[in-house]
Amino acid sequence: MLFLTGGVSNPFVIFLLIPSIFSSSNLSFRTNFLLVFLTIITILILTFYSLDLPFPISVHFHVSSYYYYSIPISLIIALIFLNYLAMTFGKQSRLRSEALAKMEEVMATEHELLSLGGQAAAAAHSLGTPLSTIKIITQDLVKQFKGQKDFEKDIELLSSQVERCNEILKSLTLNPVEEDVFIDKDISIREYLSEIILSFREISKKNFIFNFDQNSNEKKITKSIEIVYGLRNFVGNANKFSRSTIYINLKSDSEITEIIIEDDGNGYPRDILPKIGEPYLNSNNPQEKSKTGLGLGLFIGKTLLEKNFASIICRNSKTRSGAEVVIRWNNRDLFNI
Repeated sequence: MLFLTGGVSNPFVIFLLIPSIFSSSNLSFRTNFLLVFLTIITILILTFYSLDLPFPISVHFHVSSYYYYSIPISLIIALIFLNYLAMTFGKQSRLRSEALAKMEEVMATEHELLSLGGQAAAAAHSLGTPLSTIKIITQDLVKQFKGQKDFEKDIELLSSQVERCNEILKSLTLNPVEEDVFIDKDISIREYLSEIILSFREISKKNFIFNFDQNSNEKKITKSIEIVYGLRNFVGNANKFSRSTIYINLKSDSEITEIIIEDDGNGYPRDILPKIGEPYLNSNNPQEKSKTGLGLGLFIGKTLLEKNFASIICRNSKTRSGAEVVIRWNNRDLFNI
């Protein structure tokens, strides 16, 4: 159609760019390159080979050679520039979508674990009665078959296995007749951090220093998987990249609750510091690149805590050598979660 109506001098030649630009955000680099190349070839063909643009008899449309060849040049420049932008934004969008999908997967796993804990408590409570019945029956069998060694060994084995079942169920819930306190009970931010730090001390040889104001707000808040997992991610990052010590400070008053997590590591690389919180970050410095992760943990932690009204500041510590994360809530938001 453009060939029959003036080629590049037709104002609607701009439509040649649309397919390539719109598809570039979803196609691979190789496919995009091929599509851009074919579009450029089409523009060049229409520049040199086309029929005249139709015009009324009384009017003659003419473009001088000086301006005529600027049209295909501008189209090619616009095509390359817009394709580059679309590919860049498309890549960022895909990475963010993958990170959000990963976060949803992690949160689904956390919900399953909590559900499993409740089911274990229910199972322990339900199985307590039949196991007690079996134990009573084995005691009666011991009396009935006393002196018969063949039966006594089997009955003793049965009794020992009943005891073992009771111990296994108790180890699952600590107390089979009570609900899981950590799952069901509302706790304060100090207790949140204490539980998280305790879990890391069991698996890490590093030193965790937890400081808090004695007069800090001890008001209970609703148990939130998002807050637990978000705080765990930041504490886990500090544990991963520190040399030996992680410093966690809790400050709270009538208006603000603030958590500061610091480590004695190398801190954030300078080139990625402005982009902290985005997924799949890598430093351009080869030495730093080998010491850093993908930024997915920071992205998940930041997203989950911001969803629960927290403000997050990630920076390099001014008092120590490592990274510093400041997590701050307004108490009116925190206690209404």
